[in-house]
Amino acid sequence: MEQESLNKTWFIDIDGTIVKSRNDEQLDEAIGSMRDKSHLSEEPIKKSLEFIQSIPVNDTIVLTTARDSRHEEHTLKMLNHFKIRYDRILFDLRAGARILINDIKPAGIAGNSEPLKMAYAINVKRNEGIPIEALP
Repeated sequence: MEQESLNKTWFIDIDGTIVKSRNDEQLDEAIGSMRDKSHLSEEPIKKSLEFIQSIPVNDTIVLTTARDSRHEEHTLKMLNHFKIRYDRILFDLRAGARILINDIKPAGIAGNSEPLKMAYAINVKRNEGIPIEALP
């Protein structure tokens, strides 16, 4: 068994990666003026939507965001409206770097002949989307 055959967990940021970047104040303004239609003010990044659709269905998608949890209802409506697939969402994260630490699978643990690196990082330019070639 090699890396490609293992189900993966994807940690993907929302603002600036899946949709055009907005801060909490801009979200508050949209919610205040548009009420229950505020999710329509979000601007998805087409390249990222295509990327997410290319993720195998058996993989897990965890969305991450520095958005305050008070914007959860708005954000869930937006994700549903744009048919953005996810399994979990983490709100209230810090705006700083996100660091993923994972162990290396020793040879033989998952039918692999060589040790497998189990952590990756992909940095994308804000509001430009996730290129399909970013798939590991």
